[in-house]
Amino acid sequence: MNDKKLAYIEESGLLFEQFGMTRMAGRIFGYLVVSDKEQVSFDEIKEALQASKGSISGVTKQLIAVGFIQPITLPGDRKTYFKLTEANPGKIIKARFSLFAKFSELTQKGKGLKSKDDDVSAWLEETSMFYTWIIDEVDKVIEKWEKEKRKIMGAQKQNGIDT
Repeated sequence: MNDKKLAYIEESGLLFEQFGMTRMAGRIFGYLVVSDKEQVSFDEIKEALQASKGSISGVTKQLIAVGFIQPITLPGDRKTYFKLTEANPGKIIKARFSLFAKFSELTQKGKGLKSKDDDVSAWLEETSMFYTWIIDEVDKVIEKWEKEKRKIMGAQKQNGIDT
């Protein structure tokens, strides 16, 4: 693997850390991006990233859960392969934002368990309202993106640009 690809893999790792995930999650994602193969085996990831079996196993589960990668099995082959997901960005964002809905519910539940209204109660209420509101706004943005994407794709198709 060349130096530019290795640098990209490490850059991905650092960015994923900023997103609150592990560096290894970013490195696996980065490796799948720069791989010349459509899907790579568990063992190929392990070898390329020089990581333990346990680390790769746990992190691939996380990446599957957030919708970034998907496992692949091939007929007659006992190995598990991974590839970048085919889910659109809106679907990935909605999956992540479903946690915001749960957090909103959790803050409301916590507020209901308090014996008196205080600064914490006010914070819980505002936080719950905000997360409920932002989920609705994200849905609107995703709908707007889907319309815009159709326009862009249509224009590219008319101009003979292959996407």
